Amino acid sequence: MNRWEGATRLESRNESETADLGRQLAETLPPGSVVCLDGDLGTGKTVFARGMAIGFGVREPVTSPTFTLVNSYEGRLPDGSRRVLHHFDLYRIMDPEELPGIGWDEYFDGEAVCLVEWPGNAGCLLPAENLLVRIMRVAGHDDHRVISVATGGGGD
Repeated sequence: MNRWEGATRLESRNESETADLGRQLAETLPPGSVVCLDGDLGTGKTVFARGMAIGFGVREPVTSPTFTLVNSYEGRLPDGSRRVLHHFDLYRIMDPEELPGIGWDEYFDGEAVCLVEWPGNAGCLLPAENLLVRIMRVAGHDDHRVISVATGGGGD
């Protein structure tokens, strides 16, 4: 059993561990998965996204798409199969009605994995079938995080 099966709470004590948890999650996801990534500013959402990209064999640098809204990456799994990751950052979205203008529905094609930071800003436009990963700081510890995992729901 991998650590994501039945997991509801994991811990990370530094950025490297957060990225490694992202990599481990990526290795368990089938094509077409939607991962909603929620947490306050600076909790490590983009670090987690970088780890997922590594898990998909992406070789290029992964940056937060705060101003572009979405960055797409192509990687190769160990078996040679292609994996596409669409990484959304919806922090700047004030109205979910803005999303169809970027071709929102086209990204959720059933093949690519979609990772959505700030999923609450998508309103009801997120697919109902998704995995919610919430990253929270542990009070009094700069780098310590609790990462909770649940199915369904798109954040607050």
